[in-house]
Amino acid sequence: MNKPLTLSLSLLFAVFVTCTPAHAQDKDIASDAGVFVSEGTLDTYVGTYQVSPGFDVRVWREGDSLMVQASGQDTWPLLAQSESVFYVTGLAAKFTFGFNAAGEADHLVMLMDGRETKAIRR
Repeated sequence: MNKPLTLSLSLLFAVFVTCTPAHAQDKDIASDAGVFVSEGTLDTYVGTYQVSPGFDVRVWREGDSLMVQASGQDTWPLLAQSESVFYVTGLAAKFTFGFNAAGEADHLVMLMDGRETKAIRR
């Protein structure tokens, strides 16, 4: 991808994450504390996912929770909606982990403001 697209994705993520009010949440995103996902399963999602050259989404585990941070952006805790779908409390942001034929998490799809963005695991 070219620089203007990378910059626009970065700006979209920055503006969306900092400005989207809680009341704008997707209706199918839960508003409770999430569902239980084992630490072993969470560990399979840990890694860096590339949206475009120079714009990555990093996922790591802290205790029994996943954390997410896009390049140059704030850090957010992810809460489980299901074993492979997570959301950020107070934001209309959903993160779905996708799997390859071997059953390994190989990509992440971010749904924000009605737009899906796919990030490939590096």
